[in-house]
Formats: sequence, structure tokens, C-alpha cells
Amino acid sequence: MMKTNNTNNVTAVFDEKLALPKLLPLGLQHLLTMVGSFMVPVIVGSAIGLDSKSLAYLVSAIFLTSGLAILIQVIGIGKGVGSKLPLVMGSSFITLGPMIVIGKQYGLPALFGSVIGSGIFILILSFFLNKILVFFPKVVTGSFITIMGITLAPVAFKDFADGEGSPNYGSSTNLLIGTIVLALVILLHKFCKGFLKTMSILIGVMVGTILSFVTGMINFSPVFEAKWLQVVSPFHFGMPEFNVSAIMTMSIFCLINLIQCVGAYSVLDEVCGTATSDKTAINGLRGQAVGQIISGIFNSVPHAYLNENIGVMSLSGVKSRFVPITTGCILIVLSFLPKFSAMITIIPACVRGGAMLAIFGMVISAGISILSKVNYSGNHNTLIVGTSIAVGVGSNFQPEVFKQMPWIVKILFENGMFSACLVAVLLNICLNFHTFSGAFFSQSRKNQLETEAS
Repeated sequence: MMKTNNTNNVTAVFDEKLALPKLLPLGLQHLLTMVGSFMVPVIVGSAIGLDSKSLAYLVSAIFLTSGLAILIQVIGIGKGVGSKLPLVMGSSFITLGPMIVIGKQYGLPALFGSVIGSGIFILILSFFLNKILVFFPKVVTGSFITIMGITLAPVAFKDFADGEGSPNYGSSTNLLIGTIVLALVILLHKFCKGFLKTMSILIGVMVGTILSFVTGMINFSPVFEAKWLQVVSPFHFGMPEFNVSAIMTMSIFCLINLIQCVGAYSVLDEVCGTATSDKTAINGLRGQAVGQIISGIFNSVPHAYLNENIGVMSLSGVKSRFVPITTGCILIVLSFLPKFSAMITIIPACVRGGAMLAIFGMVISAGISILSKVNYSGNHNTLIVGTSIAVGVGSNFQPEVFKQMPWIVKILFENGMFSACLVAVLLNICLNFHTFSGAFFSQSRKNQLETEAS
């Protein structure tokens, strides 16, 4: 999947230093793109039956842990933890289902215990990732990233109409504001240069939010009800309980999350013209595991690399690692200021949806671009790509097919990203066995690249 070019050459692309007046709005732009991921703990808490005070606390917790996870990833801890690449970390939607099940069945202490336990499992696994990465050549990661964008697009489109379940779902006002945001992002990116092009998403979101305020769509009560100051403390909901069943369940979904994160390196390389080394990727996944353990300690959820933020990087043209570092610092500060944090959560869904359509479109195009570089001559890669994407689309849009399966099978296979990735990996092993076995048993990734090219 990834090349073994000199890491220094790769990281040098991201070393641009920017003045603080430019860093702050760029960091804020990434933060606004993350708003959807901030809803994951709220969805989990609501499903479990937590009160509004506890939900607000979970929002502050995700701000803190996301900020810490970003800093661990981008700055790193020593030489072996963190990729030191400009990757933004946010809540993982992949683990949403099992978190609700575990929370309902075992309670919050067991839920956060499973987050910590599965984080330890991923951390141990990171020392064996050299062999695991050979399961994900371009034909697999390209298919996975493409289906990821395809499955995320309907989420953005529902938000575009104000979010499924909203009494105003699909209203002309929502659609008009969402369209204005989307059009503004596209037009600024197409016709502007410099600052305006760089800030196209932030400007679009700001204009959309102002229009929403004028039309009376924004409810300020969460801001008024929130405290001015709050400290997120470890084990706020009690000491963690390490339930073996809960940890095993969470670990399975964290492995799927790991696959998504592996794919993010390909998206980043495609957008930035770099070639991330295996060592850098493994350090990054190790950093993710450390961040997840910290997340469980501070009453929060597993994190993932947010491909939409790589889309922001593509649209803005700014690749500096100091931008996500700024985002991480802003998040940590906001975790202490719940009233200001609440202001971000009141951005209307239609505004987010308009911006997300452009961003997820960039994810799809990155996947297609990766697939365009796959060799389709004299092998079965066409069948692998077509079948895996077809299964992924089918699973995502017809999940009731698996309704009679055991819940763990059901919740896995109705996820289009999991189905597509599993099919792509298995077909690649079976149909390209000679190539796969050569890479797997080789002692160097250079051999894999040579066999992929043959």
C-alpha cells in the first residue's frame, strides 16, 4: 500500500511554518469540519439514557481527548508513537453500534473499560503491523476509500436536508442554505486564490450559519444552559470495569477502525504527493492506540483519522502540520469552556451537510485516483475492485439483509466499509495469491512493490 521513500522527504512537505493570524482560522476550519464526529458520544449517551448534563460532559470529554489525540499523532511521543503527519483525529463512527450495545448491557464503567482494553490490544498489535499491512495493497485501500466516500455521502446528504428525523427535513429553506454553502465552497475554490481559497470551507460554514440565524433556525438554549468553566476529570463515571466480552467486541470494531486509518495514509499521499513509509504508518497507528487508552480514561470514545479533514487540506492547499496542532490546542482549550463548546454544536445540520458534500466528494476522488494507479493487466484486480465496491454499496443500502444474523455478524456486515474491505482482502488473497504470498513472506516491502508492479 505504502512506499518506503525516505521519511524525511515525506515529512518535509508538512513543515511549513505559518503566522498565528493564519494558523488560527485554518485550525478553526478543521475544527468545524469535525462537528459531526463530536455527535458520536452524544448519540451513544442519548441511546443509553443519559441526562442533558451528562451529555454536555461527554461533549467536553471528546474535545479534550480529540485534542490530545491530535497532538500525540502530529507531534509524537519519542520516536515510536505518532506519525508526525498532519492527520486530524476525531470520534470513530465505526465503533458507534457496539458502544451503544455495551453501554446498555454493561453500563458506562464497562464501556470505557472496553475502550481502554481494546486500545491496549491495538497497541500490542502495532508491533506486528508490518505483516498486517501487506493485506492492504492499492487495490484494497483504493476500493475501501472509494466505498468510504460513497457510504459517507448519504450522511452528508441527510444533513443537507437538516438531518433525518428533523420536523423540517427536506424543507426548501434547508435545501437552499445547504446549496448556498456547497456552491460557495466550490466557487471560492475555483475562482479565488490565497486566503479566500484556503478558507473556502470556513467561509461557507460561516455564511450558512448567518443565514440560518436570520431565518430563525438556530437554537441558543444549549449555549445559555452550559457552564462557563469545567474540568474533564479521569473516570468521571466511575472506575473502569474490564468485561472480557465487552473488550473482545470493541476490539473487533477497533480492528475495522484500524483498516480505515491505514486507508487514510493513502488518501494523504494522494492529496499531498507523498509516500508514507511503513515505519511512519505504524508509529501513527501506535499513537492512535495510545490516544484511545487516554480517551477511555477520560470518559470518551475511540478515535479515527478523519478523511474529511484531509479533504479540507486538499481544498485549502495548506499541508502544514502546524494547522492540526493548532486545532488540537483549540479543542483542549474548549474542553474547559463548555459554553463556547456548545456554540459549535448549534451549527445547523444543513450547513454541515453542504460543506460535507464537497469534502466527502474529495474522499471519493482520492479513492478513484488510487484505483487509477492499480495495474489491471494480467491479474484479477478489476474483479476485486468491482465486486468489493458492489458488496459494500449493497450492504450499506440494504442492511436488512442481515437482520436474522447474530447481532455481532449483523452489526459488522451491515457496515458497507467492513463488507467491502473484507471482500477486497479475501479476493486479493485468493485471486492474486502469488503476489500476496510473495509480499507476505518477504522480509522487505520493496519486494511487495516489485510484485505489485509485475
